[in-house]
Amino acid sequence: MKIDAIFAFISAGIAALVAFGIFMVNAGETYRILITVGSLLSLFVTLGGTLALSSPNGGTANIRVVSGLFFALLLVVHIVFSFVGVRLTPYVMITGILSLVYVLVCYSVVRALK
Repeated sequence: MKIDAIFAFISAGIAALVAFGIFMVNAGETYRILITVGSLLSLFVTLGGTLALSSPNGGTANIRVVSGLFFALLLVVHIVFSFVGVRLTPYVMITGILSLVYVLVCYSVVRALK
């Protein structure tokens, strides 16, 4: 796997802007910092997979499609938690499970191509 530094920087900037928006929406929430950091990390990883990763062995399109789907899914989850209200246990469980399933699927795609 190769990582394009320019696209990684762009995906970090987009994830940071989305995380800032989520931070501002959660003005009175107790776990405001948690959802901001969680959204920044999860959205950066998935958007980085969409934009910045490429594979010399093939499978780049598969990784990008999976990453794009999980980016959209995690973005919707974070927006819903922002407007409905953040409770710690469901937020950590849902975001953690989705992030781990994303890593598992990407690993399986890369492993299948070797």
